[in-house]
Amino acid sequence: AVLEHEKVLVDVGREEVPQKLCYATEVLQNAVDPDGALQDANAQHARRGFWISELDGMYRLDGNLDREGGAALRTALEAVMGPPADCDSRTPAQRRADALVELGRRAMDRGEAGTSGGQKPHLAILVKAEALAGAEAGELEWAGPVPGQTVRRLACDCAVSLLVVGADGKVVHGSEERRVLSPAQRRAVEHRDRHCRFPGCDRPLAWTDGHHLVHWADGGPTDVDNVYLLCRPHHRLVHEGGWRVSKQPGGELLALPP
Repeated sequence: AVLEHEKVLVDVGREEVPQKLCYATEVLQNAVDPDGALQDANAQHARRGFWISELDGMYRLDGNLDREGGAALRTALEAVMGPPADCDSRTPAQRRADALVELGRRAMDRGEAGTSGGQKPHLAILVKAEALAGAEAGELEWAGPVPGQTVRRLACDCAVSLLVVGADGKVVHGSEERRVLSPAQRRAVEHRDRHCRFPGCDRPLAWTDGHHLVHWADGGPTDVDNVYLLCRPHHRLVHEGGWRVSKQPGGELLALPP
């Protein structure tokens, strides 16, 4: 039935870019051959798939979504990304990658991803207590070894559980988890900071972690005078990127590059 309107499509093809021609063809198909359009949509839906693999120390994502699924994901990513801040040097691809990870973090934090072993799913990292202070590498579940500064960043605002391991390497005791930053402390810090406190950044609270100016593993206190909110890109910049942040007499943070 679409071929009966070939002249219309030829005229569109002469005057418009290929994307407009494709769009016009699909609009016309839905108008003159709705059953065929539905069949095509169902075939696209059947081809959906998502693959995740590890390569060279990174995760590689690949997949296909039908239009509804793709539009839902794109809308969610755009909402999380928002407009780039003036100090944001990330590429669009990096911003999309960070937004996708942020969606996963929020689902875990809110308990929207179900439970595993009776608790909300979470990132789990294993590190010796003395190694944490020395910024030694740790073992991240599902990912393998990660650098010491990554361990310290994740430990800034986390739940800690002590495992006692015997000489044979078997766990003989495990303590209950406790939050490094308690819910009450988090509320107090949020009330003060309102957003990421890295100079020039105003990313919202949902994007932030509590950062210890003096890490608790080095004897720094977990209180409102030593903990400030940093968005996850800037929190990583401070730990893995080697930047230093310090509190000024007026309460503002000063950030110094490595």
